[in-house]
Amino acid sequence: METTTSQRQDYKPSTIRNLRILLWILLLLAGTEFVARGPLRFLRNPTNWNDLSQNYTASRLWLKGQNPSAPKNFVALWKHEGRSRLELNDIRTHLAPPLGGLVVLAPVAAFPWKIARILWLVILLISFVATVWALALVGGFRWDELRTLAFIAACLALAPFHTGLAAGNTTILVIGACAVAIWAARNRHDVAAGVLFGVACSLKPQIGAFLVLYYLVRRRWQLFATAVASTLGLAFFAALYLWFWGTSWLQDYLHNARGFVTANHIDDFSSANPIRFTLINLQVPFFAITGQSPSANLLAFAVGGLLVCTWIYWVARGNGHVPELLSLGAISIIALLPVYHRFYDAALLVVPLCWGMTWCMTQSPGRLRTTVKIALLLMAAFLVPGTAFLQQLALHGQISDAVKDSWWWNCVVMPQETWTLLLLCLVLLYEIKLVASGPREEENA
Repeated sequence: METTTSQRQDYKPSTIRNLRILLWILLLLAGTEFVARGPLRFLRNPTNWNDLSQNYTASRLWLKGQNPSAPKNFVALWKHEGRSRLELNDIRTHLAPPLGGLVVLAPVAAFPWKIARILWLVILLISFVATVWALALVGGFRWDELRTLAFIAACLALAPFHTGLAAGNTTILVIGACAVAIWAARNRHDVAAGVLFGVACSLKPQIGAFLVLYYLVRRRWQLFATAVASTLGLAFFAALYLWFWGTSWLQDYLHNARGFVTANHIDDFSSANPIRFTLINLQVPFFAITGQSPSANLLAFAVGGLLVCTWIYWVARGNGHVPELLSLGAISIIALLPVYHRFYDAALLVVPLCWGMTWCMTQSPGRLRTTVKIALLLMAAFLVPGTAFLQQLALHGQISDAVKDSWWWNCVVMPQETWTLLLLCLVLLYEIKLVASGPREEENA
């Protein structure tokens, strides 16, 4: 694509200069917000507890050859490492993490908590940089283009990245691994890409597995087989290591896994959880509509399954003509809808964002440009943590009970981010359908 050439043809040098100055200002502002709302909030956390704590403790117990799913082991180690006390009946001490994740996080868990905490922040920041770098290369961005500055600024401004960094969540690392894997796959390094996807699936299978599905549909057998083998290999090694130490863990692991589903009020999507609107999966608005958890689950799975089947049909029918970033962007958003996800997982928006920024400054008129504008407008809703802000107002009594109990507040306003993701998904699927069902001038993105 000759974006720079087109810009020079359509804009005066003074206009390009002014746009560049504006973008640098936006980049500076976005970078300042990124640092303040991400790393600084992580470092200023008044407690030792964050989203790394459970994964760190489980992996450290595994390294010691102890049962990582036994609450008494968790409480004892966390009291020693974090110098804080959790009760045995606290759901946070009942762990059933993906086994492969214990191996992946072992290099971090090998250090004492104070060192591991800082090391983890460095890893997450490197992962963010790797995400932007890899997707910029996949999108064919040149570093002297205006759209490159716009893409970097938009990535820095995405609120889910801020939340993920502030919480120390593994999502940032997972997305970084997936982004580099996408770049490796684009360059036909299928084994490297498969290993990276295996790492991502070992940490968060609900993210990595959906992206690997694209390469299965595209019949990239070596990449797919490597990803599956890497995921299973890491899990097998974790189990083998515990067997070598003579540790009994499976019964506690299965018990905790059942408890995560049936007795976990922290991650519950029903009204039993006062902060349920930080979740972005479809169960949240469907529960608000139906008032029943089973029906909310059924509807979410049905809609998610329909979206996946629609995506597979049109991507397969496109016979390679559907832009890779568009296909990956659509499945990234679909991944967020049928199963448990929090706001920071919406950092996956960086994939369709890259597709949108790849096209938004081209001169192609008509339907595609309109689709890109709509998609970017929907993604702009995630430049601010709108639902989290409204939820804090409600929790601090700034919203009246009449409003909080109204149907439109619970069914429309608070789950606004979930509805936005669903609309974005439909827009991306519509664009895939248009590309797959007819010839297009733009074949690469």
